[in-house]
Amino acid sequence: MVMVMNGFDTNFDRANEVYAANTIGFAYMHQPIAVRRDQLVRLYVVNVLEYDLINSFHLHGNFFDVFPTGTGSTPTEHTDTVMFCQGQRAILEWRFAYPGRYMFHAHQSEFTELGWQGFFEVA
Repeated sequence: MVMVMNGFDTNFDRANEVYAANTIGFAYMHQPIAVRRDQLVRLYVVNVLEYDLINSFHLHGNFFDVFPTGTGSTPTEHTDTVMFCQGQRAILEWRFAYPGRYMFHAHQSEFTELGWQGFFEVA
C-alpha cells in the first residue's frame, strides 16, 4: 500500500493547519487499515509536506524493516520510528504476530494532534 504524508495550509499563512496520511486527516482513526495476522505489510511511504522540514512514521507494538528510497533489497534498519525529510521516501515492511488494533502516527505531537494518525486493524 502507499502512504503519502502531507499537510494543508488552509489559511494561506505558509504553515500547515492540517496533517494527514493519504490526504484526509484522522481518516484511519475512523476506518482502520485492515490486514491479516502474519501477512506481509509493505508500505511505500513518501513525505510531501510543505512548510515543515521533517516528518516521521511511528508504529505501535511492532518493528519494521526500512528500505530507503526503495532502491535496495537489503533493509538498512529494523525500528519502530523512521524520520523523513521533505520529498524523502522508503519502503517499510513488517508482519503483525497478533490480532488487534495498532496505532501509527507522526512523532511530532502537533502533526498527530492535527490529523496525522491512524490504526491498523489486524484480524
